[in-house]
Amino acid sequence: MNIDIDHVRALMVEACRRSAVPAESVDLVVDHYLLGETQGKYSHGVAKFCFESQFFGERQGSPRTVREHGVLAIVDAQREIGPVSADHAVRIAADRARELGAGIVGMINTQRYGVLSPWAEHLARAGFLGIVMNTSRADSTVEGARTPFLGVNPISYAVPTTGEPLVVDMSTTKSPMGVLWEARRGAAQLPAESFVDLDGDFTVDPHLAESAMVFGGHKGFAVSLLIQIMTGSLFGFPMGPGVESTWTTGYTFIAIDPSFGGELDDFPNNNARLVEVMEGVGTRDSQPFRIPGRRSRAHVRKVTALGKLDIPDSVYRRLRARAAGDFVSD
Repeated sequence: MNIDIDHVRALMVEACRRSAVPAESVDLVVDHYLLGETQGKYSHGVAKFCFESQFFGERQGSPRTVREHGVLAIVDAQREIGPVSADHAVRIAADRARELGAGIVGMINTQRYGVLSPWAEHLARAGFLGIVMNTSRADSTVEGARTPFLGVNPISYAVPTTGEPLVVDMSTTKSPMGVLWEARRGAAQLPAESFVDLDGDFTVDPHLAESAMVFGGHKGFAVSLLIQIMTGSLFGFPMGPGVESTWTTGYTFIAIDPSFGGELDDFPNNNARLVEVMEGVGTRDSQPFRIPGRRSRAHVRKVTALGKLDIPDSVYRRLRARAAGDFVSD
């Protein structure tokens, strides 16, 4: 369905009101999930809002810092709504970076959010190297294995330039779990060689899929393993099969002040020069070299100019149900 963005936003606002989201947090929550939709990351946009909104009423309070040591801090989010708790953690990381040169914040006991990039980009726009990552339940495995033992373990990082920040946002699995959930609801096939069944064989049937596949063979596995540790044992949080629910999922936010390495302007200027190099990279098909983050930004501009979103009927029905106060129908 092709629907006005303003109408979609109004339904999301009403869903927040129905689930008792604090008034001062509504815009932050709605704008976060709308950004995922307008970026073209549909598994992390309106569909994820519809799923996560069932937990909005479970918040127990505002996030609080429970432990600190040098640049490190641990936050108990008290089941706060995901975008709200992430915003809180990012601000703590930035404050510590201003004071100590770096801020590394681990957060647990929070609801989930959508795309990671806004939080990394927030740090980059403040002049920092920003890194954001999180784990999940043990929903992924590696090639040749059939037992899931890693989280999906996405990561985003962003660096300032003299223009727009350079932003990377990616899962360490070939496809995010949201693709599987939506395929099950819509009876669609899964992307090839992205999910495996109980025997460890690739499947495109969403009802047979048991695990997401980590990208890049043993090298991708090594990256996912690092993220697992940095969102888990670094802060004493559960890992792998120990992550039993949303509330035991670990999140990490890192801000690094680059000014110790030279003049304050050196970091964005050097990054801008690197972007210029990438812009001049030759390709075999003579198409522009793909620079991280630019496709998402272009998609946002296009969709915003049109003022409409192309949303599947099933997702629109769920959104209307949420706006009517129904948070359980699927």
